[in-house]
Amino acid sequence: MRFEIKNLFTGKSKEYKLTNRVLNSAYEKEIQNEIYVSKLGVKNDEQVDKKNHGGLDRAVCIYSQGSYDFLEEKFNINLKECSFGENITLENCSDSDICIGDIFSCGETLLEVSQPRTPCFVISKVTGIKDLTRTLVQECKTGFLLRTIKEGKISKSDSFNLEKRVNKNYSIEFISKCYLNPVKYEKEVLELLKVDSLAQDYKDSLKSRLERKTVGIEEFQKDII
Repeated sequence: MRFEIKNLFTGKSKEYKLTNRVLNSAYEKEIQNEIYVSKLGVKNDEQVDKKNHGGLDRAVCIYSQGSYDFLEEKFNINLKECSFGENITLENCSDSDICIGDIFSCGETLLEVSQPRTPCFVISKVTGIKDLTRTLVQECKTGFLLRTIKEGKISKSDSFNLEKRVNKNYSIEFISKCYLNPVKYEKEVLELLKVDSLAQDYKDSLKSRLERKTVGIEEFQKDII
């Protein structure tokens, strides 16, 4: 299995005005011909909220062109490049094609799929598209995150090559469905909590949602003006 890179992105922090406060985010990014991926993230891609972005289990953020196409067609919206603040947009790919624990080689790097992304309200705020974050979550088109096994450079001309798959039944899209409704998928959630490659923070949130019988989007995924 092989996926081509459409674009690479990095970004710097800027201010966004909300009703009662100012938000700092590096959500808006610029196209790069090459990026360097370390254990903790992409070089020159600023992370303001280090609690929820970057780090060992969230070094790289990926969004697929397949999900762009799906959302544009189904909801009749126009999405700009890097509408979801990703580091890499992959061609010919969707969240249903990627499984937790997949290991990909790309350029000099070796990368492991660590979790679905848990997008927040910033996506709706920056794009100006009402309820876009809610839509991503409800349609299970969240994108996904990677941890770095081997650091190195990635160029736009490189491709993602699947080297190993160990959890073929747990695609990113399916895990997102489990997160959205853990009550419906209780059996699968309990199995997911045993998967070593699933990021611990994500497991903790998934377990908490199941215990509290929480269904639907999180508060941080609702639009904030």
